[in-house]
Amino acid sequence: MALDKLCSVLEVLLITILVVEGIAVAQKTQGGQNIGVNHIPSTQCDSWVRTSNGGHFTSPNYPNLYPPNQECIYILEAAPRQRIELTFDEPYYIEPSFECRFDHLEVRDGPFGFSPLIDRYCGLKSPALIRSTGRFMWIKFTSDEELEGEGFQAKYSFIPDPDFTYLGDCQFELSGADGIVRSSQVEQEEKTKPGQAIDCIWTIKATPNAKIYLRFLDYQMEHSNECKRNFVAVYDGSSSIENLKAKFCSTVANDVMLQTGTGVVRMWADEGSRLSRFRMLFTSFVDPPCSGSTYFCHSNMCINNSLVCNGIQNCAYPWDENHCKGEYSAKHNLGDPGLSVSLSFKKVIKHLFLQMC
Repeated sequence: MALDKLCSVLEVLLITILVVEGIAVAQKTQGGQNIGVNHIPSTQCDSWVRTSNGGHFTSPNYPNLYPPNQECIYILEAAPRQRIELTFDEPYYIEPSFECRFDHLEVRDGPFGFSPLIDRYCGLKSPALIRSTGRFMWIKFTSDEELEGEGFQAKYSFIPDPDFTYLGDCQFELSGADGIVRSSQVEQEEKTKPGQAIDCIWTIKATPNAKIYLRFLDYQMEHSNECKRNFVAVYDGSSSIENLKAKFCSTVANDVMLQTGTGVVRMWADEGSRLSRFRMLFTSFVDPPCSGSTYFCHSNMCINNSLVCNGIQNCAYPWDENHCKGEYSAKHNLGDPGLSVSLSFKKVIKHLFLQMC
C-alpha cells in the first residue's frame, strides 16, 4: 500500500512536469496532422458487404458462371471474444471432383493459409453451417481453366465465444513524446480480480507526424515459451491480425520500431501466469533530417529536444544521454523563464518512478 501511494505521488509529479513542458512546446511549434492508420485490404474477388454483425460475399459474377483461373481469398475477423458462423445460400454450384481437387472452396480455422483446415467444398450441395473456434476464418475460392459453375454466396455472422469468461474492461491510453507502458498498472487500477486471467490492451498515440519506438525496460513471462499461457504482443497501427508486429513469450523481448503513429500492446496471462510482467518505454520520433526542435539519434530517428539528458535513454543507442553534465545546466529553458523546469529534479522523479513502480 505504501509503495502504491508513493508511485501515485511520483506519477502525479511526473505528469505535472510533462504537462508544463508540453504547454511550452505547443506554444513554440505549429500543430501538424496525425499520421493515419494504414489499413491493409484483404485480397478478394467480386462483392463483399460488411456490417457490424457480419456480412456476405460471393464468388466472381455470382449468380452467373464464375470465370476460369481465379483465386480469391477472404479473411473474416470478429471482435475479441467472438466466433464466426458461416452459411451458404442457394443457388450453389462449384465444379464437382474427387476430393475437390479442381474448383473448390477451402475454409481454415484461423487467419492464415496454414491455419488448421476445416474442409474443402465443391459440388452441387452447399456446405452445412461452419463455425470457427476463434475470432478468425480464412477462406479461399479456386477455379481451374475449365468447367465453371454458378459459384456461391456466403453469409457470416459473429457470435459470443462460449468458452470466454468476461474479464472486464482492461484498456489504457497513453500519448506524448514518451511514456511508460507497464503491466503493474493492471493491479494498481484494479482492472482484474486476484487470481483472474489478464487480457489487457494499451493504445499509444505518438506526437503529430511521428512514429513510435518501443524499448523494454523489464520483461518476464512466468511460463516461458508457452504462448498460450502468457505473451506480450505489439501491433503497428491497429490491433488487426495483419498489423501484428511482434509477439513475445520466451525469455527475451527485443526493441520494436513502429511505422505508424499508433501502437497497440496486448498482454495475456492465464490464471496460473499472474506473475508475468513487463515495462516498456515508448518514444515518439520522426525520420531524419531533424528539425531545430529535434535531436538526431544517429540511428535514423529524431526525438524531441526535451528528451535529451533527461536521465532516460530514448534513442535506440544512448546518444541522448552521453556527455550530459551533472546538473544538466541546472535549468532547461523552454522559451519562457516562467516555464523553465529543473532537469535534475525531473531526472530524479523519472528515475524513481521507473525503478520503483
